Amino acid sequence: MPQKTFQTNDVVEEQDSGFNYREILDAVILHWHWFAISIIGCLFVAFLYLRCKSPVYSTWAEVLIKEDDPYKRRMSGGGLADFTQLGVLTNSNGFDNEVEILGSKTLARRAVTNLKLYVRYSFDGMLRDEELYRTSPIVADMSPVDLDTLSMPVSLVITPLQEGGYHIEGEALRERFESNVKGFPVRVKTLSGWVTLRPNPNFAGASDGRTLRIGIFRPAIMAEAFLGATSIEPISKMTTIARITMSDTQRQRAEDYMNELIRVYNEDANEVKNEVALKTEAFVNKRIKIIDAELGTTESDLELYKKRNQLVDLMSDAEAAYKGLENYQTQQIELQTQMLLVKSLKEYVDNPANYMEIIPANLGLTDESLNSMIAGYNAKVVERKRLLKTAPESSPVVVSITNAISSLYPGIRHSLSTVYDNMRVQKRHVDEQYDLFIGRLSDAPTQERVLTDIGRQQSVKAALYQILLQKREENAISLASTVDKAQVIDAPESTIRPISPKKKMVALIALVLGVAIPAGLIYLLNLLRYRIEGRNDIEKLTDLAVLSDIFVAGDLKDGKRAIVVRENSNDIMEETFRSLRTNLGFVMKKSEKVLLCTSVIPSEGKTFVSTNLAMSMALMGRKVLVVGLDVRKPRLAKLFGLVTGHHGLTTYLAGEDSSDGFLREQIFNSGMHANLDVLPAGLIPPNPGELITSERLDGAFARFREWYDMVIVDTPPVGLVSDTLLLGRLADATLIVCRCDYSLKRNFNIVNTIHQEGKLPKMNLVLNGVDLQQRKYGYYYGYGNYGRYGRYGSYGSYGGYGNYGGYGKEARSGKSKSPREGGSYLHEEDFEDKD
Repeated sequence: MPQKTFQTNDVVEEQDSGFNYREILDAVILHWHWFAISIIGCLFVAFLYLRCKSPVYSTWAEVLIKEDDPYKRRMSGGGLADFTQLGVLTNSNGFDNEVEILGSKTLARRAVTNLKLYVRYSFDGMLRDEELYRTSPIVADMSPVDLDTLSMPVSLVITPLQEGGYHIEGEALRERFESNVKGFPVRVKTLSGWVTLRPNPNFAGASDGRTLRIGIFRPAIMAEAFLGATSIEPISKMTTIARITMSDTQRQRAEDYMNELIRVYNEDANEVKNEVALKTEAFVNKRIKIIDAELGTTESDLELYKKRNQLVDLMSDAEAAYKGLENYQTQQIELQTQMLLVKSLKEYVDNPANYMEIIPANLGLTDESLNSMIAGYNAKVVERKRLLKTAPESSPVVVSITNAISSLYPGIRHSLSTVYDNMRVQKRHVDEQYDLFIGRLSDAPTQERVLTDIGRQQSVKAALYQILLQKREENAISLASTVDKAQVIDAPESTIRPISPKKKMVALIALVLGVAIPAGLIYLLNLLRYRIEGRNDIEKLTDLAVLSDIFVAGDLKDGKRAIVVRENSNDIMEETFRSLRTNLGFVMKKSEKVLLCTSVIPSEGKTFVSTNLAMSMALMGRKVLVVGLDVRKPRLAKLFGLVTGHHGLTTYLAGEDSSDGFLREQIFNSGMHANLDVLPAGLIPPNPGELITSERLDGAFARFREWYDMVIVDTPPVGLVSDTLLLGRLADATLIVCRCDYSLKRNFNIVNTIHQEGKLPKMNLVLNGVDLQQRKYGYYYGYGNYGRYGRYGSYGSYGGYGNYGGYGKEARSGKSKSPREGGSYLHEEDFEDKD
């Protein structure tokens, strides 16, 4: 017969889903106070966090990183420039390098050092300190050498004194120091170096006697902190514009840091540019000096050569030499002609035959004085000859003229000799000059080559000198016109509202944590829980059907009965067992009369369930027998308050009389209802296993089937002894009782094994001990405080339920008496740790 799960309430489980939302909702409702406390606590912690946490603002700026040569890449890249324009390639290498430089630790440290951001100031506050920037009444500083060797921060606390002055205390290298000063400036000696304290000239407020805290850190450490809060990213792949973003608790400090970072970046870039220009200038000046010296040497050589060779300009000098040569050649001819004429005249004059004769004149002599003397002489000679025609030689006139001629004649002879000698000297000079000009014309090619070489060197050096002068001027212009490499497009600007902490996000996180903490705790407790708490646990552990849930009244104490089902009663316990009785009818056929009632371990309530189920069946008019086959730990007689003496099932099984009369003698009426009989176990036998397997027991059950409508057998726990498994041959169905907050989850491995191996017939489960007074059950079963079902009086008390704690020990006596004698049933505390 297929197993079913019969439910006694209207709770609909979400069986098809792996996530049981109703179970989660029940857990939330059950532990609502946990969630309320957790949410309130987390929100309070979030409130304290927001009050203690300094707001963080975001500051951003955009800068254009200029390229050194915008055309260099296009000129050198060839066809790659086309791909760059198409966006296939990007010119990001240089830009990426500049971004890395802009975000370098070196620049950050310079910016931090320049702005003295390595010193932090704050006023003491209640929940958080008030951080100061530019508004501290006192500024502190240390020497650069001490700052670079600062291994640990130096902390100072400055407290104004009521009587005037200040109390300074602090710590450096884990050594504390303190002193009192009347005012500032002052120098404080520490193990890390001297700390200089000065009044802030920009401080216009009042400290109001508040305590000022100062922390001095190593600039490199603060640079790392600023770098960690700064990000530099390009705004797109196709531009060289970088966005600088920074988060800080002080907006002005972040803006100042960004401006200083950009400034030192430009300063560094300009230093690199100027360094090249300065080195270029030094090189150019050095080369100009060298070239100037070489050029002067070349010009000196040229001058010396021209002086030595009497040159001004080779072409003009050659032309002049040629003209001079022609001139001197002409003079040579003229002088030779004159000399021949003078020589001829001298020979003529020296001839005695030509004395008193006319000397040849107008021959072309160039000496005018000689020509004049000859002309005067000839005039005298002509006059004498004319006189001699008319007068004798002795005539005084003739004698006078003859004397005059005689006086002129030696002078002419002397003049001719003198003129001839002068012409000969002049002729020698002209010949020398002629030879000189002839030499000049023959030396012209060599001089031209030498002058060309010297001129070439002079031209090269002059051109190089001119280039160097031009480069020096260009370099000077470059130095004078150096522009910043980073152009600020958007100046640093901070957000008005803080970016952290985000109040809504913190509240949301607190709310989530407020829910997650108790939820996680509940989940963890469920993971650590090793006992079942309800039907949900059973359904996760086994496929067996749960026929019913048995409730318990946990707030009832002493003096309450273990048999809670009574005649003419209509309470929740009656309804519970009525539901079990009804569901059992769907499991067992009318011909099936024997029902085993057992559990895995003691104290799970199998005897309670079996006796009350029997009472419920008896109330519906069926003849019911409760058989106590837990012969190792018998309890039925004590439960019903029966005085059995030596009577019981073991007496029948151990005896030799097998008559029906002897068997009936062992059966007692329960005293609770006429239709309910009880067959107690009787005396504890030494060999219970042999009695259970005897044929007399089989015969007895065959008679029970004839005499009764239902036989309910109370058996030992299956997890302790094998008696129940041996009794499986006698039964038609089996009820396994488990108890809330008591039964171990691992025990269901035993139940599943027995079921899979088919050792017991028609196994079904009954969940016992469901306490509706506990919210976890009240919400699940939907009863709550509904009428008397929420507070159901005496019902649910386990009364004198047995004690299987140390199996085999005597159960604690509840001082119970038979109902026939008017006694009361066992106390509930006797039941709590008993079966």
